[in-house]
Amino acid sequence: MSSNNLWFNMVAGAVLATGLGIMGLRTLGDMVYANNHEAVGFPVEVAEAPAGGAEAAGPELMPDWGTVLADPAKTAELVAQGDKLHKVCSSCHNVEPGSANKTGPTLYAVFGRAAGTHAGFAYSDAMKAYGKAWDYDGLYNFLKAPKSYIKGTAMAYAGMGKTSDRVALVAYLHSLSPSPAPLPAPDPTRDPAQAAAAAAAAPAEGAAAAPAADGAAPAAAPAAAPAAEAAPK
Repeated sequence: MSSNNLWFNMVAGAVLATGLGIMGLRTLGDMVYANNHEAVGFPVEVAEAPAGGAEAAGPELMPDWGTVLADPAKTAELVAQGDKLHKVCSSCHNVEPGSANKTGPTLYAVFGRAAGTHAGFAYSDAMKAYGKAWDYDGLYNFLKAPKSYIKGTAMAYAGMGKTSDRVALVAYLHSLSPSPAPLPAPDPTRDPAQAAAAAAAAPAEGAAAAPAADGAAPAAAPAAAPAAEAAPK
């Protein structure tokens, strides 16, 4: 019985020693490679460049409303999407005809209405100073970042970052007007593909129209050398 216990203790000691050895080797390896990022393989975040390079992105183009809202079926889809999106505004704004103001003015017939003029609502001085009639571009820009577009506005909403959502909400607000503003004509300068093509063509046209180097005219040929003087007699 005692011999069995001795054998068991020997096996257990060997297993324990092996485990301690493995742990020691792992600890030593961690100490050796702790500061070697290449060996350990720490991930490195790399910002993804936009297609065509950083300059290709360029400034954001405004929607071409005359094209985006030209198809009645597509416009109906956008209005339905905007109806869902406007729920985020419903805690502060009513949209029904003849509805009362809430924390914000009613949005019924807001399209075409001069900013800061709806009766019975106490607008901020900044909104009253803006005073422009709300149109496609104005609503689109205001929805993106109200406090940036009209500095000093009392509207607490941070903004709607997604372009397609803003387009849909503008289409919805347009649908709330009893006398909808006419759709503007399509504007090719707002089409991303045509804008990119025009930007690419501009440098080539500029190079073709460039004058000669330094703007100088070609040098005239040197005058012929004078005839040699006759030898003295």
